[in-house]
Amino acid sequence: MKIKVNRKTITLFEGATIRHALLRYCALKGIDASTIENITVYDRFGHETDLDAPASQHDAIRIKTNNL
Repeated sequence: MKIKVNRKTITLFEGATIRHALLRYCALKGIDASTIENITVYDRFGHETDLDAPASQHDAIRIKTNNL
C-alpha cells in the first residue's frame, strides 16, 4: 500500500501501522529511528494520530518533532 508522510509517498505492507510508516520514512530520509518517540503525528485533517493506529491505502500524515 502507498501512504504519504510529509508529502513523500512511501510503500508499506498490508496491515502496517503509523509506526511502520514512520520507520520507513526515517530510513528513507536518513533520520535516526529513535526520534520516533519524539514525533507527533497528524492525519490529513490535522487530528493527532496514535503511532499504533492502522495505516490505510492513500493515507496522508504529517509529522512534527516535539524536541525542536
